[in-house]
Amino acid sequence: MGRRIGFLGLVNYKDHPTNKQYKVFNFYKEEEATMFEKILTEKGIWFEKDISELEKKDETLYLFGVAQEDFRKAQNANFMVSAEYRKHFVPNKFGRWALVIFFLGIVAFAIVGYVKNS
Repeated sequence: MGRRIGFLGLVNYKDHPTNKQYKVFNFYKEEEATMFEKILTEKGIWFEKDISELEKKDETLYLFGVAQEDFRKAQNANFMVSAEYRKHFVPNKFGRWALVIFFLGIVAFAIVGYVKNS
């Protein structure tokens, strides 16, 4: 997924710097950009694409300009790309299940404590 930009760094898109009728999505990985472009094309969303080489970091930046009227559809495509390439919060499968069981145990103790004190 592209580096997070915008308020609090929660998204990888922002308003176009000169034309507020467009949103600009950014990606730093070619496979993510390719998937995003494919989804936009499948949904029939018009977009402009630009590829920039960043001099300081030897990285490639993939930019997509989407009209404001198609923003919701493009945002959905962005969510699909994010879901495909995201990393798990807890990468270990055993650790994820241990965390779920731990929280279920806490909820069970809370319910038992509530029932005993009623």
